[in-house]
Amino acid sequence: MKSRAGKLFPLGLLLGMGLIASWLNVLTQWQQPVQRELNPDKPEYTIEEVSAKRFDEQGRPWQQLTATQMWKLPKVNTVYFTEPELQQFSQGQADYRITADNGRYNKPQDVADFSGRVHLQRAPQAGKPAMHLQTPSLRLDNRSQTASNHAPLVLDYGTSQIRAVGFIYNHQAGQLKLLSQVRMHYAP
Repeated sequence: MKSRAGKLFPLGLLLGMGLIASWLNVLTQWQQPVQRELNPDKPEYTIEEVSAKRFDEQGRPWQQLTATQMWKLPKVNTVYFTEPELQQFSQGQADYRITADNGRYNKPQDVADFSGRVHLQRAPQAGKPAMHLQTPSLRLDNRSQTASNHAPLVLDYGTSQIRAVGFIYNHQAGQLKLLSQVRMHYAP
């Protein structure tokens, strides 16, 4: 004579196996959560206190960017910055520094735009005096190694000062082209 527990055990085991199989079936058919459409006017993400560094082919520092805030809007290739500071290096040594109130960077074009109180500073090097450029806007094109704008600027170069509206600076050639209303005070 079999006990009641002996008769119920196979039924309990069968029921337990059925529940496990059903649960595994649900897990394997798990649907991805439905992605909701992002608001194009609100940031996709925001990062506070950003610091990023890029390196050249030899592993030496090429650019270092810090900012108090960075954000990106959905479906846009541009990243925006608050109070950016970009330090450019040449062969691993500090070359110049750009600070501004605001900035944005377009990765596909490799172009950075700075606005607000923009300052470009270069320390004295190899017999060249220090340089300090002040302007309300600045465009930096990393591919062509140029900086430009069409706004008023003040450039202090050593003890000399230049005032103009608009410029194009070719970093590789070391050539500065002032576009209009140029005034210069030269002090050797």
